[in-house]
Amino acid sequence: MTRRHILVARPTPSGVDLPAVTALAEACGIGYALLDQGEPTIHDVLDDAARDDLPVTLIPLAVPRDRYLETWIARAVANWKATRARDLDVRVTEGADSTPAFIDVVRALMRAEGEPVTASPRAFRSPAWSRIPDHTSHILVCRGPRCTVYGAAELHRTLRRDHPTALVTPTGCLNPCNLGPLYITYPDGQWHTNALEPLPEKEA
Repeated sequence: MTRRHILVARPTPSGVDLPAVTALAEACGIGYALLDQGEPTIHDVLDDAARDDLPVTLIPLAVPRDRYLETWIARAVANWKATRARDLDVRVTEGADSTPAFIDVVRALMRAEGEPVTASPRAFRSPAWSRIPDHTSHILVCRGPRCTVYGAAELHRTLRRDHPTALVTPTGCLNPCNLGPLYITYPDGQWHTNALEPLPEKEA
């Protein structure tokens, strides 16, 4: 039986170079998923594979090896199986840096001359990055692995759409993620857990 192979990347709260991830996946003829912070999620790609009745191999995309990524891939798969009641054959490979070929790639780069760094230091002095954005409130939206599974992406989009004067900031894990998806509003400091409903207008 044909297996479906999926690259799994772990973005930072600032995001991920999605075009690069997409290009790598396309070059390999496979799909991709994001552990957190974005979509498609691991649950999304497993749902697709289950509909097509295809076993899946997940490939952690991190250099150097990222134990957090590997741990949460396994936990996400376990959650998917528990919530979908499916016995899909899902496997995980080791990271790319575990292969001898990767060492050869690094050694080849060591032999390369490289390119001179010509970037300007203006980005550290730009007025655009020295001004606090105008906003009526600040909303921190957890986009950690569990909240991502619980619907944080949709919640994030809804809050940004419904509260254009608020500064809506995605974050990494805010800890009580079994209460997710969740967000915090400031200046009141209110935690909103199990936030399947959008923030009331008066609180934004």
